[in-house]
Amino acid sequence: MTPVGFRRDIKFFLACLVGFLVFIILTLLVLLQSVTERATERTLEQWRFASDVAAAALNRLPENANRSEIESQLIFLRGQYDIATITLLIPGETQLVSGYPVSDPGFSDIQRMTRHGEATLSFDPGEVIAARRTFLYTAGISIAATILGTILLSLYLPRIVRPIEKMLDDASVLGERASGVDEANYLIDTFRKSIQTLKDQEHELKRLHELEKIRADDLQRITATLTRSLTSGFIAIDQHGRVVDMNSAARDILRLNEMRDPAGLTVRDALGESSFSRELQSALDDGVPVSRQEVTQEAGGETVTIGLTTVPLTNEESELLGVIALFADLTPVRQLEARVREMQTLADLGEISAGIAHEFRNSLSTILGYLKLAGREQLPDETQKRLRHAEEEAELLSEAVEGLLSFARPMQMEFRETDLATLVRGILERFEDQHDGMDIVAQLEDSSFDADPILLSRAVENVIRNAIDAVRQKGGGRITITLRSDPGPVLTIADTGVGFEPEAATRLMLPFQSDKPDGMGLGLPLARKIVMLHGGSLQLTGKPGEGATVVIEFPAGFI
Repeated sequence: MTPVGFRRDIKFFLACLVGFLVFIILTLLVLLQSVTERATERTLEQWRFASDVAAAALNRLPENANRSEIESQLIFLRGQYDIATITLLIPGETQLVSGYPVSDPGFSDIQRMTRHGEATLSFDPGEVIAARRTFLYTAGISIAATILGTILLSLYLPRIVRPIEKMLDDASVLGERASGVDEANYLIDTFRKSIQTLKDQEHELKRLHELEKIRADDLQRITATLTRSLTSGFIAIDQHGRVVDMNSAARDILRLNEMRDPAGLTVRDALGESSFSRELQSALDDGVPVSRQEVTQEAGGETVTIGLTTVPLTNEESELLGVIALFADLTPVRQLEARVREMQTLADLGEISAGIAHEFRNSLSTILGYLKLAGREQLPDETQKRLRHAEEEAELLSEAVEGLLSFARPMQMEFRETDLATLVRGILERFEDQHDGMDIVAQLEDSSFDADPILLSRAVENVIRNAIDAVRQKGGGRITITLRSDPGPVLTIADTGVGFEPEAATRLMLPFQSDKPDGMGLGLPLARKIVMLHGGSLQLTGKPGEGATVVIEFPAGFI
């Protein structure tokens, strides 16, 4: 091979290589353009479908629907079908706009006629614009890279095709040619020595590879440690629906601490047939992410509210490899929200009660005054008897008004260390003369914590008095009072009295809702209010003829 022939062959080979690469790049650009256009068309079809569904939903609203109802429907439709803006031109009114402006409204606006007017639905064209921009950038970069590569190749071609005889000069760097050895053998020996050197380097690379493998194993162990240390629940599922990994936080949230290692089990075998396992399986089947989905799960005999987020895992070919799920126990948050709602209800009810009681007390004071003045007059005995009955009824009503004011009045809490067991024993001593025909059993653990002893004593006394009245009304029975302090103070007062219908429990927590013949219905609501002000909760259950149970529970760590 002459130097001239070598240069010609190199040029021909490089020209063919550049032409092949240009052909491949152009083909890929055409395919990318086709994919982009198809994606754009699919997006437009989805927008049109969402517009038809939204228009149908608006048509289902009655013609006399007010503006607030229409606005609520528009907000629901935007969240349901990912609509950026809905503009409804109502005949005879100003236009109704719901949503936020988009970057290119002309491109993504779709008009639909509804019975409430012309609706213009604007979608966020960000993904379509981004896809087109990506294609343009890719095409520009590819073409620029091809041109630049061709220019660089033309500039550096002389260096690539240097005369082959200069290889001998380069070979002299590796070793000096001995006398009597021709150039061909010299080049062959030089290349052999180079190959041997490369083999030695290969062994060295293998040694380094083993070291990197050890480091990779260490990294895997660190990753597993981090997974176990996550405070949120973590579950990894493969494409076949089998559990790959589950951390300890997930076991705690799902109450699966006693379960063996779930790795290799299907989601339903590991977690059982539940709403949580169905959500995980649905996320795997659909291959779409789930963000902050709330799921109710029955776990360990209790209802747990779980906030779930799933992320599908795909490879370079967009093939689904599995799903990872992160979730947290939202039960304390939801319980706190319910508690806030209850406190707000009590506050509203107290405000109303205070206003009513204030008006009643003023009128009752006047009535009692007139009745007392009338009683001083010389009147017939029958009239005097009727006046006394009227005064007694007015005084009873006055007591009810004072009780209502006591329920509605803001309470000033004076916290100090209080032993709940001692407090309960003192209340039982005050009721010793009322134990006839009933058996009272108390099992009390010492539970000292910061509380208002006067208010807390009043709350517990009201509950115990209700239990005694219920047992006496039945003609006898048993009252069991238990107090445990771990994990938090829990006072349970159970009686075998007359009981009540289970659905009446909520009603009995309201003022003036009593099943006792002479009761005013203020004791239990007031007790519940006092317990809630101490950060606790009061639960009432019962059955007709079997008695009732009141559980006063304070949170763990309250002691």
